[in-house]
Amino acid sequence: MSRVNQIHPRILQIVAPFEGGGIVHCYLIDAPRRTLIDTGTASVPQAWLLPALAEVGWNPNDLQIIVNTHVHADHAGGNGEMHDVSGAGIHVHRLDAVFADREKYVDKYCRDNLRLMGQADQIPHAEALQHQKLGREWGIERVLEEGDEVDLGGDIKLLVLHTPGHTPGSASFFWEPESLLFSGDAVNGRGSKPGGFPLYFGAAEYKASLQRLADLPIATLAQAHRYRWSGPHLEPVRTGAEIRRTLDDSLAAWQAIDAAVRAELAQAPHLQMPELVPRVVRTVAAALGNDPEAARLPAGAVSTIATHWREASAHNI
Repeated sequence: MSRVNQIHPRILQIVAPFEGGGIVHCYLIDAPRRTLIDTGTASVPQAWLLPALAEVGWNPNDLQIIVNTHVHADHAGGNGEMHDVSGAGIHVHRLDAVFADREKYVDKYCRDNLRLMGQADQIPHAEALQHQKLGREWGIERVLEEGDEVDLGGDIKLLVLHTPGHTPGSASFFWEPESLLFSGDAVNGRGSKPGGFPLYFGAAEYKASLQRLADLPIATLAQAHRYRWSGPHLEPVRTGAEIRRTLDDSLAAWQAIDAAVRAELAQAPHLQMPELVPRVVRTVAAALGNDPEAARLPAGAVSTIATHWREASAHNI
């Protein structure tokens, strides 16, 4: 079954399932310097990316540039292998480049949540899963900054927009003449999984990024996951009025979570994460379209609630 979709005459979308039931959407840009946006987890190149290249008649060494929207394992875990088979140089924003270091990555995106929830005993197992997804080590050819351009040759240049929140160095890439934005995970809607949560590690930054994108003349929004929203479909590519609705739903989800965290802390200022998380999850379930009585915490809930908790606590609510 084909996992390659044409979303623009110059852009192909690769639908790539990965470990744990996730799906990431990577994008190929057919330019003089052929480019791949994101590489999935370590399993994705062999399972999906290389077969997709063969399907469309590209050789791996046709790729010259790999652009990461951020360095979470489901977006950059395939970097090492894709670089090895293609020679393509890896481009990533400066503030995420530091997390190419495995120790820094695992501490922030694995150990921190488990410590907050009093589950430090689960760290070794979680670390092993993260390392499996992260794949082999890789180097960075170009560190990106806000306002940089990634020149793909011809008339295709991607403007780098620093859209932090999901990660410190989360970046979106805007092809201005086509009003097309590759947003990665900068816009989370109501979360990417059924019953899930928006996932971000900086609450204030995430909200500001959503507001910034709402001011751009975006005609096509190419997301990395099938983010839930109030619309009729879950396709990751949204156009026209769907874009404003996706951004509005993302901001509404942010507001519901922030209000719930602040309300809980107003009643109990010293409430800790193991007690706070399930309370907030139940409070915002209706706003996110979730089951308030679900047996498991929603994917993404701990990280997202933690950043609202930290910011509210730092400002004394």
